[in-house]
Amino acid sequence: MNKNLDVDTTPLFQEEWETELNKMVQSPFAPKWNVRIGDRIGENEFQFVQTFQKQLLDAKKQGVYQTKTSIVSFLETYRHLSTHFSECLNGLNLVNDFESIPQMTRDDLQSNITKIIPNNMDLSQMVINPTSGTTGKPILAPNHPKAIGCYVPLIEYSVKRFGVKPIHSPKSTFAIQLCYQEKTIEYATCHSLAGGAKFAKINIHPNSWKKESDLQMFLSECSPQILTGDPYAFESAMKMGIKYHPEAIHSTALELTPTLRNKLSEYFQCPIINFYSLNETGPIAYSCPLDPEWMHLLPHDLYLEVISKDTRTSVPSGNVGEIVVTGGRNPYLPLLRYRTGDFGEIQYGPCLCGDHFPRLRLLSGRKPVYFQKTNGETVNPIDVARILRKNPYIFQFQVEQLSRDEWECRLSLEKKIWEDVTIWEKETISIQKELESLFGPRSQVKLSNNFPLDGKKKIAFINSYRNEETI
Repeated sequence: MNKNLDVDTTPLFQEEWETELNKMVQSPFAPKWNVRIGDRIGENEFQFVQTFQKQLLDAKKQGVYQTKTSIVSFLETYRHLSTHFSECLNGLNLVNDFESIPQMTRDDLQSNITKIIPNNMDLSQMVINPTSGTTGKPILAPNHPKAIGCYVPLIEYSVKRFGVKPIHSPKSTFAIQLCYQEKTIEYATCHSLAGGAKFAKINIHPNSWKKESDLQMFLSECSPQILTGDPYAFESAMKMGIKYHPEAIHSTALELTPTLRNKLSEYFQCPIINFYSLNETGPIAYSCPLDPEWMHLLPHDLYLEVISKDTRTSVPSGNVGEIVVTGGRNPYLPLLRYRTGDFGEIQYGPCLCGDHFPRLRLLSGRKPVYFQKTNGETVNPIDVARILRKNPYIFQFQVEQLSRDEWECRLSLEKKIWEDVTIWEKETISIQKELESLFGPRSQVKLSNNFPLDGKKKIAFINSYRNEETI
């Protein structure tokens, strides 16, 4: 029997971890696991995260966060390591000319990533996590295990602010991530940075379980301290009647409306923590324990700006604009005024909750969109994205449901594909077949290749039939 953990995937693993993890993996109520995952945290990565955590706690205690002045040392470091930084900072005084520094975009990450990655970097530990967010333009964001490992102290800090005390023991399950998709990866693992505590990602869709009752039994048996996932998954769990009361719910990836937040809190009888995070940046902010409409900047090594949509210049506190991020801890992806495509406002000053880092309020963005199958069942747009993202010719997409059984799929394609009628017809048939299979019998999907590829963040999913869209 294959072991769940080994020194290649989890260098610091202990035999006790394997024993405890086996109980979860081999449970008679377990889902249909389909991958094995380790944290890739070795001694160097472990020490890096420990240092990061100490710096985070010290900064939070002292209320010291990055400013336009303090972030200059980060810029100076990468000015000599990254071709992108060198070109953008050439001839500029980093303090006086900060707002003259060109802003990094999603297009840079897709088209110029080799210029951004610092020169002479050891690429052997690079982890690629493709993402398209609410846009249909995939980004192959490179990351490093030590930067991914920093999610642990950042998540733990946020849940502690809501009264949750993480248990660092292989007998404990700290978090289970819920998804509701037709297909997704499902795994269970232990984390070296949490004393071997267990983590799992499961799909609550009926396809993933042997019996309908297994999901409820599995959650009760594992007894995770927190549940993580997006609002779509939690709303689905609530509608399915799942009965489990975690110590907290960590909601991320999509907009969590006040109405849904209140319903989830009442249903699951626990605090709901809204978490703002991007693959490109890592965690950015978490909801204030006293005023959940606002979020506190979470890490101490990110500098946030809010810029005007029209002029691309910084706007004063209290004004709405696009959120721009500089800094971070990902050695493969240092961020230089990175435009997130999300909009909001920022405020400074002490907060009664005790976290005195800047407060961020997001402007309704990354809203969940629900497609509806021809039989009335709900379709997660992630399943749509999965089909389109695996096609190597598609750069960007937009999918709109027009009626109960009609969809339009607009694509930006490699030029040689749509110019070659034979290849285009072949790809069209293949894509239509998969999408229509997903949407159900009698569904009709029309494909067009008139979606512009211009580097801008666009709506990826629209449901005109139910008047829903992402921004």
